[in-house]
Amino acid sequence: MVLIWLIFYYQGCAAATSYAFLEEKGIIPKEDLATYCQEGSKYIGLVERSVRGIEASTGSMGHGLPIGLGMALGAKRSGSKWKTYILMSDGEMDCGTTWESALIASHHQLDNLMVIVDCNRWQAIGRTEAVLNLEPLTDKWRSFGWDVREIDGHNFEAIEKALSAPTREQPVVVIANTIKGKGVSFMEDKVIYHYKNTSDEEYQRALEELNAQ
Repeated sequence: MVLIWLIFYYQGCAAATSYAFLEEKGIIPKEDLATYCQEGSKYIGLVERSVRGIEASTGSMGHGLPIGLGMALGAKRSGSKWKTYILMSDGEMDCGTTWESALIASHHQLDNLMVIVDCNRWQAIGRTEAVLNLEPLTDKWRSFGWDVREIDGHNFEAIEKALSAPTREQPVVVIANTIKGKGVSFMEDKVIYHYKNTSDEEYQRALEELNAQ
């Protein structure tokens, strides 16, 4: 059994992806997707437990790693073989609970725990280096006792290799360097598309560019 835990930090698009996945698996009705971010809808831009299939509310940053840590530690102590995977943003690194959890995971040698950091260098409405500089990020994680794997987050072969490489009695963090809006020329590295909806014209243009790749 593999448990995948996802955390969202100001990522409404990630919440939308979760809802689409839940609908595809038959967990929520397809017609519910049309209510996304509408007034009164439970399908808001940050996942909540009110949605079937969502085990914990993770809209506030800093919650995902502590929860995943507890799951991984529980599995280790009970002798269970499943692993916990946590998807975080680089902005999530601002939270003290992230680094407390990093210390605890290393102390308990949780090699059944893997964190993937979507490192696109944006948070809220600014660059992470301007809001709160994280560099050198890989050195920070390594100093906390983690097996650090830095990759191009758009390279599928690199992603597969990083996720499948054996562990060494350490928790693993994959620093996936990404570009927000990758593959759509007018969206790439544009923070405004972190928040705004596309127009019908933009949507069609984005599909055309993605299909041409």
